[in-house]
Amino acid sequence: MGESRNNFKIMLFIRSANDNDIFFKRDGRRFESENTIKLLVEANYNFTITIKPSLPLQSVSVSGVGVSVTDLSQQETEGSKYTFSWGSIKVNPNKKKDRTTVQLLFQFQDGLTLVLPLQVKFYRPEETDHLIWGSPLNHIEYNCIVKPGQTYVDIVKEIFR
Repeated sequence: MGESRNNFKIMLFIRSANDNDIFFKRDGRRFESENTIKLLVEANYNFTITIKPSLPLQSVSVSGVGVSVTDLSQQETEGSKYTFSWGSIKVNPNKKKDRTTVQLLFQFQDGLTLVLPLQVKFYRPEETDHLIWGSPLNHIEYNCIVKPGQTYVDIVKEIFR
């Protein structure tokens, strides 16, 4: 019984504030991560995270800055659901062959921590054609485990859908 409490499925949804699709591109092994998410600088993004089974979230920071979190868990039948917004206001556009890691840090009840490093290529607002090359990102699924005695969540598998 204790085993299942240590396994989590987390789904991360990202939308632009004006509800446009976000795109990603498979980069293979050229960078730290196989997939690159494409975002604009000086734009706002809405993130939704669902956690099954339910795990109470206490705080979120994006690249070291705390963000305000809204609890939507009452909408979920068998898990937790939270939403938060983040703006890429102080982010520089990436040069060719360059990527930025946007680190999402989740602090859960019971002192558990999860770090989700998102590999992002940031584009200038006028570079919208490049922004939609690749595949539309519905969500990223993370299969996670907490080993006995650990205070951090390990990502076992990451799936871009």
